[in-house]
Amino acid sequence: MDFNHYNNPYNQNNNIYPEGQRQFIRNPGQTLATVSLALGIASIFTMLTVYIPLICGSLAIVLALLSKGYGKKMLIAAKIGVGTAIGGMALVITITGSLLALLLSSDGSTLVEFGKQLDQQFEQQTGQDLESLLGTSYEDIMQEYAESLGK
Repeated sequence: MDFNHYNNPYNQNNNIYPEGQRQFIRNPGQTLATVSLALGIASIFTMLTVYIPLICGSLAIVLALLSKGYGKKMLIAAKIGVGTAIGGMALVITITGSLLALLLSSDGSTLVEFGKQLDQQFEQQTGQDLESLLGTSYEDIMQEYAESLGK
C-alpha cells in the first residue's frame, strides 16, 4: 500500500468524494446577486404602483453592491439586477414627472372635465357617489385646484 498517496498535500486526485460526485463550490455573493436580480425585475413589473419600484430598485442596487464583496468583479446576475432596477426607477420617475407636468400645464376647464370623468368612473366602478363618501367630489377638488393656480 502506498500511504504517501493519501497523505501527500500536493496530490490533486484525492478521492475524498465517492466516484461520480463532486463538491459544488458556490460563489458567496451568488444569493445576494440573485435576490438583486429578482428585485430589479419586480421594480419593472410594479412600476404603476409608484412607491414599490423605488423601494425594490434601491434594495436591488444595494444588494448587488453587497454581493460584489471585496475587490471582486460583480456577478452577471447582479449587473442585470442593477440595470433593471435603474430602468424600473427611471420609468417611474419619467411617468410621474410627465403626469405632474401635464397636470400643471392644463387649463382650468380641462382640470374640471378631468374631475367629472373621475367622478363618473368611480360611480361606475363602485356604484357609490364619491360626494356622499368624501363630502366633496373630484370635480369640486379640481375646480378649487384650478382657482388656486389662477387658471
